[in-house]
Amino acid sequence: METLEALFDKDRALVFGVGGCGDIVSTIPTARLLESHGVEVILGGVAWERIVVDPQPGPRHFDDITGIEQLNDAVALATGDTQTHDGIEFAETQVARHYTDDVVLINIGGGAQGVTTGIDDACDQLDIDLVVGTDAGGDVLAAGDEPGIKSPLTDAVMLAALSSLETDACLGMYGYGSDGELTLDEITDGIARAAQQDGLLGAWGLTPRIVDELETLVEVVTTEASRLPLEVARGRLGEAVIRDGERSVELTPASTVTFYLDPEAVAATSDLDDCVRKTTSFDAAQQALTDAGYDTELDLERKLASDM
Repeated sequence: METLEALFDKDRALVFGVGGCGDIVSTIPTARLLESHGVEVILGGVAWERIVVDPQPGPRHFDDITGIEQLNDAVALATGDTQTHDGIEFAETQVARHYTDDVVLINIGGGAQGVTTGIDDACDQLDIDLVVGTDAGGDVLAAGDEPGIKSPLTDAVMLAALSSLETDACLGMYGYGSDGELTLDEITDGIARAAQQDGLLGAWGLTPRIVDELETLVEVVTTEASRLPLEVARGRLGEAVIRDGERSVELTPASTVTFYLDPEAVAATSDLDDCVRKTTSFDAAQQALTDAGYDTELDLERKLASDM
């Protein structure tokens, strides 16, 4: 991909949230932009909920889930009835129910290489010629030395997959710091690194129509990182506190914009991507980041679970 306009020449796109949890909400602005140019869209996300929703640490694998049509080891179609065997719903379930349409659910159990192979195969099965992964907050842009990184595992696996697909792919960053992991300067640096390699493809901001739609959606899908940009669109600026007071976020008009980047350009300057790129299992990806000195969201969830 060399420019945002190239996306509009495609026929059918998978637009999915790369970080799991409520990141699927961040797909809506991109989905509506593509649809306005005649591109058919199927939404998706990663099968991993925060521990406040799912008390079992880590992502869920398809063996744990009912109400899906499994396309391969990494990709399934989910409905408004999809849940784990112990009754946990995914954000993707809620989105499918809200729109009364199937969504894609991605299992990261096969590591970066398994996800890459699975998405490409699913694209063949579903006649998809474009994949866009969207991240709410911007931590997917991390180089690896930023002190605020809290959830590098899923983002690194999905960035490595996006940048390795045979299917044309693009990365969208929505929220500009709304998850409280990277500072505004660190996000700006991440965009600049991609731009230096001709990897900044364009940008598109929230419109009143999309804000109205998203405000309805976040009533049924719990998300802070994807919700805060809506508050900015209604005039809120400055500091916001999230994650039960654990993090603070600086809200600016840039929060309402999705920046589109070449995933290969982002991956080229990411140590996190380097760590997981060749992994063929989730455990291997976790171990690779641990060996490199990173704490991951799985580490945090295991600690929280042990304290319960």
